[in-house]
Amino acid sequence: MKWFIIGLFIGITSLIPGISGGTILYLSGEYNNFTFYLKNIRKYYFLLIKLILGAVIGLFSFAKILELAFSYYPLITKLFLAYLVLFSLPSFLKKTNLKVNPFLFFLGIIVIFILNYLVPTIPFVVSDIKITFPFLIFFTLAGFLDGFITIIPGISGSMIMMILGPYYLYKSLCANVFQQPLYLIALLGYFIGDFIGIYWGAKFTDKIVNKHPQSSNSLIFGFITGSLLVIIPFSEVITIPGFIALVSAYILITLTTLNA
Repeated sequence: MKWFIIGLFIGITSLIPGISGGTILYLSGEYNNFTFYLKNIRKYYFLLIKLILGAVIGLFSFAKILELAFSYYPLITKLFLAYLVLFSLPSFLKKTNLKVNPFLFFLGIIVIFILNYLVPTIPFVVSDIKITFPFLIFFTLAGFLDGFITIIPGISGSMIMMILGPYYLYKSLCANVFQQPLYLIALLGYFIGDFIGIYWGAKFTDKIVNKHPQSSNSLIFGFITGSLLVIIPFSEVITIPGFIALVSAYILITLTTLNA
């Protein structure tokens, strides 16, 4: 059940710029287990299936909900999601026994700020989507890049996709997947690329973290902190919507196994 719930959070956060699936795995304390299971996928395929199932359900169940939430309640939604990460940080620090390297910590924050600066203020929008073979190749490669990046704790694949362009198209296809059968074909290509990207991204990250655990964790802590500084609208924190988001996120983190 734990892996299904983690997958559910990963699916939801895959739509949210600033929060990555790798961050969810890392804060849950299961990142090393996840990379180990990937290395031994034939033996642990059932656990990975539960994770993938949770991610798929989270993605398609909440795509429309998130779209509506950001449309009608953008402040509460943004703060709520940011607080989920914030309240998981104490667990991250405890489990990693982190001795922060100041240089790498601030480097991580700076990288996130630079990436956020590159995000265009005007969304990339495709008004007339034509599912052609070249488009499928492009979208599959976009999925690979998204997966490779999103599994790195603290760096949001969605943020990178916003910079490069495909994010808004991906989000729109997920929210309207049942309106056009060809949308499902495009998303299938994206997910195949995404899974391959996650596999190789996890292997890449695992090697670095195992060789340099304290340095890697300091950089990752900087990535996560930078993401929070970017997505939290501090001028609205002490408002009533901010308080509602704070309490709701705290209750959810307390009641779930994400912080276990």
